Amino acid sequence: MKRTLLATAAVAASLTLSHGAQAQLAVFDAQNFQNTLQGVVTAGKELAQLQQQLQQLQQTYQMFTNPSNIIAMFPALNQPFLQNPMPAASAMAGQVVGSANTLSSYGQAFYNLNHVFTATGTDPQANLLNRSAVSMANIQGIAAANLTSIEQRQANLNAMQIELQGATDIKQVTAINGRIAIESNAIQGQQAQAQNLQAMVAAQAQAD
Repeated sequence: MKRTLLATAAVAASLTLSHGAQAQLAVFDAQNFQNTLQGVVTAGKELAQLQQQLQQLQQTYQMFTNPSNIIAMFPALNQPFLQNPMPAASAMAGQVVGSANTLSSYGQAFYNLNHVFTATGTDPQANLLNRSAVSMANIQGIAAANLTSIEQRQANLNAMQIELQGATDIKQVTAINGRIAIESNAIQGQQAQAQNLQAMVAAQAQAD
């Protein structure tokens, strides 16, 4: 009887120890781990997208906040001669009328090419002949200077169009378009000057 009780107690103790050991084992939930891992991957992708969007916004902000120096573009167009090839209004009358010693640099070239006779004397006819030669040379010089300026502007406008085709961002496109508009307006202004010169030449011809 005593042996039976001892055997029963040993079995009970064994069962008790067995249940205690099983209670200490870690439980692994594969589905929960997979969901957590998938959430981490998704969060990483979303973070990368947010960083890319932030970089794009920063680039866009810089394009619209950093001013473009339109005048500094194409420095060849900033020469004073191209800005206004015509003589000052105060000097225009003397050159068109052909007053003494008023030959312009361009006019001098035409005068040298075309002049074949200098009238002598101080009578009105001699003065008119000499003054007319100077007047004609100056008028040709003014017109030639204006045409030269327009030709150089036109060549640079073509270069701007090529530059515009290779533009890589909105800011660059806007800047080039702005400079093209400035130069186009300048050419229109020179055309108006040429029309004024034509009117002055017609009036001078009538006076002569």
